[in-house]
Formats: sequence, structure tokens, C-alpha cells
Amino acid sequence: MAPKSIHVEVRQETITRTALPAPYLGMHAWGVRNQVGESPVWDDETRRLLWIDVRAPAVLGLDPSSGALTRWRLPEVVGALGLAGRNRVVLALKAHLAMLDLASGELRSIAVVQEEPPHNRLNEGKVSPSGRWFVFGSMDDRAGAKLPTGALYRAEANGSVSRLFEGLTIANGIAWTPDGQWLCFSDSHAGTVWRAPWDEKMGRMGAPAVFTTSDEAAGRPDGALMDRAGHYFSAGVSAGCLNQFNAAGELVHKLTLPLRAPTMPCLGGARLSRLFITSLVRPGWTAPGGFDGALIEMDAPCSALPAVRWNRA
Repeated sequence: MAPKSIHVEVRQETITRTALPAPYLGMHAWGVRNQVGESPVWDDETRRLLWIDVRAPAVLGLDPSSGALTRWRLPEVVGALGLAGRNRVVLALKAHLAMLDLASGELRSIAVVQEEPPHNRLNEGKVSPSGRWFVFGSMDDRAGAKLPTGALYRAEANGSVSRLFEGLTIANGIAWTPDGQWLCFSDSHAGTVWRAPWDEKMGRMGAPAVFTTSDEAAGRPDGALMDRAGHYFSAGVSAGCLNQFNAAGELVHKLTLPLRAPTMPCLGGARLSRLFITSLVRPGWTAPGGFDGALIEMDAPCSALPAVRWNRA
């Protein structure tokens, strides 16, 4: 495990945005060179997009108005990011949660996740609708054949961690319905998205039921966004697309992207009017144009609630 508290290296650069040609008119690509870009969230206080590169490993912050990009280098693999107060983010590292102060670069461990097998790592995470809970998952991180040794957890402000669900191979796709009454999550390996009743006050999840499925050709479900209409936008990580499912779990639209493996969408920019999508690079999974690993930006096709900060002192 990482030391209790360390200071990470911070680097700054300026990058440019590229307008894409037909058939991707209206889309732009930021050449952020991610290995596994994930977990994007818009920070309305600093007016920048924050996300992680799982394998670099790093936290990244982009000001789209200027192209200013900041990278916070991390000491170990990172699986998820959520907003916290006072210019900080909560991170799911390999087997523990940590708080990163974006101003000072201080990284402080705050909770260890017990009972995770050594071949697992933490993956995916979102702050709950009221900001009381940080819900996150884990996955089998071995190359080749994988087993359902992953789980879904929730952490509260005092750092205590409780298991919500188990039997997942690659936990992903965490998102709540606009009323906060239902929690969606997925297993990218199984190609299944579930929906479960959610008690925000107690941090409890009811029995999950299958919401929708999406196979290799259609786009296995990775990170997701829930809009104000209750539509679930799922990154089709195996098929270069963003799949939009309505509140009944029916596929209503498929947006083709200029890269092979998108990982998660989120809304950002002024009035949350822009859609951002992270992506990864995988050998053998390449798309024409060289945009794998880029950050895609376009006009938002929907509206959503702003990101919530974890209420941790």
C-alpha cells in the first residue's frame, strides 16, 4: 500500500483541440495520450475536466478554454475519481481509497478495502446523489481468463467501507436515476447492466435486476452517464460507440465514435453543454485516424445534473 501521506509530481503543458472530419462533424479530439482514460467529471469550481489514466497512472485536469493540461503522477494504479471539497478528489487506488489535494499535490490514504484478492484492483466509482457516499467497484486485473472476484462497495465520510454486491468480474457503469431512487451498475466482462433500489440515507442497495445487456459487437458496457430523462448512456468499450438506453433499458440510439474503445462519458463546460468521452488504447484494438486514447468533445445530446462532491471533512 502507498505511504500514509506523500506528495506527487505535478506537470503542466498546453494541448490543442482537433476538429474531426466527416462522418464525425461536430466532434473534436484532445490528444491527451491516455493509456486507459477513465472516470471523467466536471469540476464547476475550477471550470476544468478531471479524469484519470489508470495505467500511467495519473490524475489529469483540462481547462478546455485554454488547453492547459495538468497531470498529477500517482505511485500506483488508479481505478476511479470523485470530487471532494476544498479542491480535492477521492481516488480508488489498487486496494485503498486516497484523497488528493490538487493544489498541494498531497496524496493521503484514507481507507483500506479489506478482503480483496491480490489479483484484483479497484475500478470505477461515483459520489452518490447527496454526497454522503462514495460507491466504487473492483475487478479481476489479471491478463487472460478472468473470474468474478470483483465487488461493489460504498465508503462513508468516516472512512468505513461496506460491501454492497459481489460476483462481478469487471465492475463498471455506476450511475443513479435523477430521483436517486435507483442505482445502475454493470459488469463489462458479462456485458450486463443491473438496476437496484437505492436508499441514499442509509447507503443500502436492494436486490438488483437486469436492466439491459450489450455484447462484444454491440459494445460491452463500460462507464456511464445518466441524464435528466433517466436515459443511460453507456460507453461501448468493445465497439467504438456510445449506447443510449431509455428508462426501460431499450437501446434508442448508438453514437459511432472515431476510436475503438471509449470508456466513460460525462457532461461539462458552461451549463454542462458539452459531452466529453475518455478512451483507452489496447494492442490490436485500433481505429483509423489515430484517436485511440484521446479525449472526445462535442455538443451534449442531453442534460444532466451536475457532479456531486463527497461530503468528507
